Amino acid sequence: MATKLVTQVLSPNIRLLITKGTDQGRVYETNRYPFIIGRDASTDFQIKGDNNISRQHVKVNVDEDGGVWIEDLGSTNGCFVNNVRINKRTELSNGCTIIIGNTWLKFIVYSAALSDIVGGTQFKTMDTSTFFREAKKPETILILDLHESSQLADRYGDEMALLITENLNEIALPVFNKYKAEYYKGTGDGFLATFPKPAAGLDAAVLILEKAVKLSAGKKNQRALHVRLCLNYGQCIIEPNGDRHGNAVNVAFRAEGVKFKDMKKDKDAITQKKFPEKDRIVVTAEFLEQLPAVKRKSFAMLGNFKLKGIRGLHTLHTLKVKK
Repeated sequence: MATKLVTQVLSPNIRLLITKGTDQGRVYETNRYPFIIGRDASTDFQIKGDNNISRQHVKVNVDEDGGVWIEDLGSTNGCFVNNVRINKRTELSNGCTIIIGNTWLKFIVYSAALSDIVGGTQFKTMDTSTFFREAKKPETILILDLHESSQLADRYGDEMALLITENLNEIALPVFNKYKAEYYKGTGDGFLATFPKPAAGLDAAVLILEKAVKLSAGKKNQRALHVRLCLNYGQCIIEPNGDRHGNAVNVAFRAEGVKFKDMKKDKDAITQKKFPEKDRIVVTAEFLEQLPAVKRKSFAMLGNFKLKGIRGLHTLHTLKVKK
């Protein structure tokens, strides 16, 4: 009687969530490898709306130990993992951020499926319960973003854009540690950070802005580092890997990038001439309410804004910056 061969193949179940880009909110789940991400219809995970993504941009594969790796397939604009451009096959860590083109993807390993192959028959088990064990708590949310980041590489080249991004990392990371951020992550062209107390978040934002302005003083336009920051306060959903999401996070991301044209015109709103496009700190009404009255006097009202994908009008204020 012939002996049946029994092997076990560790095949991680992974989820890729688009957190920023034209397809924001889309999710790709799989435990089949390798797979290719790109703009072409022949790819396994097609992202059609981002013209900065190549037809076949990256390949994701798994090794014999269950590690998941990503490889750039010679794309035009490259692939970044946690703000670092990859030049060779790179292992992905749970919760890391992948950036291709103008699209940001969050990588999550939410279980390891064990495939038992017995006599040619494959049985797969999947336990996704750990992915949904999330906690909730109110936090101060800080969003930091490079001004006109998507245009940097186009205008000044990849090397200059990478240098500016590295300068931002050198400014932000020590500040997050100084003010004891509970969590922070790179978003490709900036950061998301959370703090237990509003005062710590505000102090961190002010110091980051001061350092960015000082670094850019006297430099030519293509080397200047201009930033936008936003502070919000609200309930955060905390995933098992520490990542934050929820409506309060979405509001913070949307409020960070507001423009004058997004504002509802009324008598209390700031004029277009005075509207700060860069090197600014914007805060929501929810955040401002957490500050003592004496600190609220340091802010001026911007106006009421319609935030993309979020219902209602949102009142935003800006920190008065001394010239």
